[in-house]
Amino acid sequence: MRRCKRFMNVFASYAVILSVLLMLLVFPKDIYGKNYEKRTVGIKTFNGKYLCAESGGESALTADRDKIAEWETFQLVDLGKGYVALIGCNGKYVSVSQGGKALYANSSKVKSESTFQLVKLDNNKVAFRAHNKKYLCAEDGGGGKVVADRKKIGDWEAFELVQLEENSYEPCRLTAVSGDNSILLTWTEAKNTKEIIGYNLYRSTSAGKQTSSPITDFPIQETSYTDKNVERGVTYFYIAKAVYKDKNLGPASNEVAVRIESRVMLKAEQVEDGVRLYWNEPSGSKEVIGYNLYRATESGRQSDTPVTDFPIKGASYTDKNVENNREYFYILKPVYKDKTLGPVSNETVIKTNFYHKAIVLEVGNRYMLVDGKVKEVDPGKGTIVVMKNGRVFLPIKTVVEVLGGEVLWDSAARRVSITLKGKQIHLWIGEKVAKVNGVNKESDVAPYISESGRTMLPLRFIVENLECKADWDGQTQKITIEAK
Repeated sequence: MRRCKRFMNVFASYAVILSVLLMLLVFPKDIYGKNYEKRTVGIKTFNGKYLCAESGGESALTADRDKIAEWETFQLVDLGKGYVALIGCNGKYVSVSQGGKALYANSSKVKSESTFQLVKLDNNKVAFRAHNKKYLCAEDGGGGKVVADRKKIGDWEAFELVQLEENSYEPCRLTAVSGDNSILLTWTEAKNTKEIIGYNLYRSTSAGKQTSSPITDFPIQETSYTDKNVERGVTYFYIAKAVYKDKNLGPASNEVAVRIESRVMLKAEQVEDGVRLYWNEPSGSKEVIGYNLYRATESGRQSDTPVTDFPIKGASYTDKNVENNREYFYILKPVYKDKTLGPVSNETVIKTNFYHKAIVLEVGNRYMLVDGKVKEVDPGKGTIVVMKNGRVFLPIKTVVEVLGGEVLWDSAARRVSITLKGKQIHLWIGEKVAKVNGVNKESDVAPYISESGRTMLPLRFIVENLECKADWDGQTQKITIEAK
């Protein structure tokens, strides 16, 4: 009896050890740095659609894509013993949500929820068995959501692995260097078998938060670009993507962060009771206790006496001691705790004036097509559509009128007012901040006056805020605009 009991205890101990070893083999904690074989694949459903890590992995997997691009590319990782893991384009492992109702590319390492048993079927098809003993399913055969809640293998649970060429979607490598008032970005050429027509650059002021709209209206042809639409003291985060001839995008490059060292950048706007000045607070080793603001009625002629007796606290001030219909020139200096003054800001100027179908455009062309008929962009002036700092500019009056809107020019305020079907935009020459339906909204470029005296406005900002549909053809540099 004692021998039997001792045998059972020893057997139980070995069984526990063996179970732990098997779990480590099947569910390794982390495979980074280990020699697990990886293959880059697309995963094709019964009706010919491809699995997609929607929004790069931020949303649930779907099975509704006709082509393989960045979001439809997965790394199939062989974990041994017939088990695999899937890595999305964001570098995260695909895992099954609780209950198997959805899949997400959101795991930083292999866990049981991100481990699948690969079941080989006939006709080069495979099935994926999840940790919950259920099979992955492309609902309706593809075109909808991907789930992991099916008990048997049918057409919807069978997938074809489409092998992709090595480095077919390898990202480019991005670097950035800050200049005095700009940022120079350079990148390596993306290696792949498709024809690349250019590169899109994406920018944000938060890591990983780049928008879907690139910083230029058309793909960049070279492997470098100087971004002049930046401000001092702000950290910018960039990524780059190759653009293919079929308009698909390659995977995102590495993200780079760069900053033009801060100095005070002063801005002015007219408000109901005066002129509002506002500025960024600069970084520095000394403690800033406030700011001195200086005013003049001629450029560069500010006196040594600030407009307030004591340094201004905060980063804004409304100057109410101004007259109507007059130009004012302002500069600003930080005041440090030891009473020394920091470097002078830029000079900003403001003039007071108180008061309570389908179009095809082409960069470099003075004519546009309106419902197939030729019409001048700027009748009688010969003004052409231009591209400056990566953005398309033109006199907007005729375009808006064709769409059924109205454009008014206020020469005193240097303001353009655009109205179209209940939408209203106010833009000021030289100012990036516009008003859209009464709300401040910032563009990354400012309107300007051309050498020929024409008012040039940024097309993309206006089109998007008027909620018009626009198609941008980078190869021909043509823009087709339609009112919704």
